[in-house]
Amino acid sequence: MQTVLSRGDQTRDQIVQSAYQLFLDQGYHGTSMRQIARHANLALGGLYNHFGNKEDIFRAVFFAYHPYREILPALLEARGSTPEAWVKDATRRILRDFTHRLDFLNLIFIESVEFKGKHESELITGVIDQIREIGTHFPLDDPRLRSIPFPMLLRTYVGMMIGYFFTGSILGEYASSEVMEGAVDHFVEIYLHGIMHGTLSEE
Repeated sequence: MQTVLSRGDQTRDQIVQSAYQLFLDQGYHGTSMRQIARHANLALGGLYNHFGNKEDIFRAVFFAYHPYREILPALLEARGSTPEAWVKDATRRILRDFTHRLDFLNLIFIESVEFKGKHESELITGVIDQIREIGTHFPLDDPRLRSIPFPMLLRTYVGMMIGYFFTGSILGEYASSEVMEGAVDHFVEIYLHGIMHGTLSEE
């Protein structure tokens, strides 16, 4: 059954959508409340009926468009009897559901640079139970795994995937074939096994 939004909720959603596009195009500090109101076809006073200030709007944008909405479901659905199988399945799911959302890079950049990660902490607190549930599906009993806490395994995995999208976005059409061909497989292989053969020797 489809939920019917009230007129107030529809207006709020329109504000969030308009602000999101403006923040991506102009940055947070480069966007004014007046511009958001104009883009949303509202009077400035009407904007303040829904949000107290611009940071309140950014917070709503951040939670509405943050990639956790795609990443967490993909990781919760991932399955594999070995770490390799789980990571490959998770990666396949993220690529399937997420490649159309590369705009998230701009959103994360704004949050990191202009807000110093202020809203990220709130987000993590809100999804901690889902993160724990992901850990129940990861084969932590594999004897080859080093004694690394699962939250760190997950953190480095998500960091790897963000790095994959970020570097791909930077390189764009100028990337050589040796950088792009099989890139996902190389990222996964390096995540699982590093870049060195055998055991590292201490010097």
